[in-house]
Amino acid sequence: MDEVVNKKINDVNHHPELKLDATVRSNELCDEEKQFVKDRKNVIREAFAKYIGVDVSEIHPDDIPTMAFMGSGGGFRAMIVVTAYFSAMKDSGLYDCGTYVSGNGSCWNLAMLYTSLARNSDNHPLDDVLAYYKTKLTHSITDVRGLFKDLAHNLDPRAAVEHCFGGLQQKKETGAKVRIMDLFGALLAAKILLGPDPSKQYEDFKLSRQRKYIDVRPWKDELDEKDRALVENYAEVWAKHKEGKDHFQWYEVTPYEMGTEEIPAYIPTWAFGRTFESGKSTNRVPEQNLSLMIGLFGSAPSAPLLFEINQLELALGNGWAKTEFRNVYNHAMKKMGEDQQRIFEGHQPVPPPKNHNFTYHLDPPPYKLGITNEKTLSLMDAGVSNDSPVYPMSRPARKIDVVIGFDCSSVIVGRDLFEKEQTEFCAIRGFERNPRDLTNQFCEIHDYTPNGKSNGYCPPAEHPFTLCYFPYLPNDKVDPNFKPATEKFMAFNNFIYTSAQVDKTVQLAKQNWMDGEQKVKEVIIEVWKKKKAARL
Repeated sequence: MDEVVNKKINDVNHHPELKLDATVRSNELCDEEKQFVKDRKNVIREAFAKYIGVDVSEIHPDDIPTMAFMGSGGGFRAMIVVTAYFSAMKDSGLYDCGTYVSGNGSCWNLAMLYTSLARNSDNHPLDDVLAYYKTKLTHSITDVRGLFKDLAHNLDPRAAVEHCFGGLQQKKETGAKVRIMDLFGALLAAKILLGPDPSKQYEDFKLSRQRKYIDVRPWKDELDEKDRALVENYAEVWAKHKEGKDHFQWYEVTPYEMGTEEIPAYIPTWAFGRTFESGKSTNRVPEQNLSLMIGLFGSAPSAPLLFEINQLELALGNGWAKTEFRNVYNHAMKKMGEDQQRIFEGHQPVPPPKNHNFTYHLDPPPYKLGITNEKTLSLMDAGVSNDSPVYPMSRPARKIDVVIGFDCSSVIVGRDLFEKEQTEFCAIRGFERNPRDLTNQFCEIHDYTPNGKSNGYCPPAEHPFTLCYFPYLPNDKVDPNFKPATEKFMAFNNFIYTSAQVDKTVQLAKQNWMDGEQKVKEVIIEVWKKKKAARL
């Protein structure tokens, strides 16, 4: 396989992006996304009129709320549940009114949804994806016999192997180290991305090609010795820099671009995997294979120990066990000392994927302390920072009005995690949160209003939005004994689902949507009326 992959690495017919150099750009939305948003409002005009029950002549494109559908949680559980919620929205007519979809670990379903895998019939792509889950998840991604079956039971096994595992060789050839989470992504791709004829799926394994379906942190802060001389009073600057609080820096990936607001810096998605210096690519290599990308997106096993400790505390609930655990832990950390505690809590037993850093030496000397000083990036599942991918949805330039969030986390046993993460998000982004309506357990309504503040890393919020929050809770209308948070087969590290388990999982999501949808419709109509009044 290595010989086949290496032969194609410099083939511009196979990888057209090799004809292009890439540059890093700043924080505005790229032209392609701006055009998509403009076109999308015209495309969804009729669907939106139908959903809110008015004649299409009453709908001006500028008045349609910009809506985002957001999935959270990890593993196959979230992949299936978020798809089921999307399908329920499709049945009610809302899905076709959205502009954005986002996910962290749960974005595996998005990787499938915008490929030929979901376009092989006259059915809606969501229906095809749900049907795929019912028949293709019967063995684990680590089952060797099952893996051979996935790779061999199609019209072109050689192409199947190349698509799923060729990305490992491509990455190795760029000089970046291949990590265990890269292999995880390749195994995952063999499970969820292969169709009946892999020879026709070449474009499915490049994230940048998915645009055809929508078009109409650890780092080395300290400078190297030779660069320190360029910084006046370096020792004093470094001492002050070390006092800063650790934080997770959010990156977003779309079929158009990938990057972060915090620097700000963005590159074309097809350029991810290249080496960069001073804002320009220094080599031309193929776009990183989607199989490796989905491993990165779902790399929760690479979480620092502190994240796992916090998850354990949540699982213990409120009571004697949690109090005793916290007392023992605090005592151990006190004996360890502050510096050693920081090292211990930041340790990642499973190393995250490493890729070339496109922001390396982005600005001219004297170089700034921070991530632009590191040649590689360690990126991982954003769920370790916030289980809901609300940061990219609140990016000021996007001006999103309504976010419909589906929380499929395994730790929905109370409100502690949601409250904690939303409080942190509001402090970082600069929002005041007002829980407007908590009367429906399946759909809570929260209003977010910019307050002009931020943590100094993220740009402060500029546009208010309303969150319709759907926690994946038990529902007596489906089965009073079915409790997702405690079902063994719904653990995030389970990769085997029977057809009956998929059916039960989907049924609960669809019922919860029906029980909360009216709240959503009321919010959407309210926002539409406000935007219309403001325009007039």
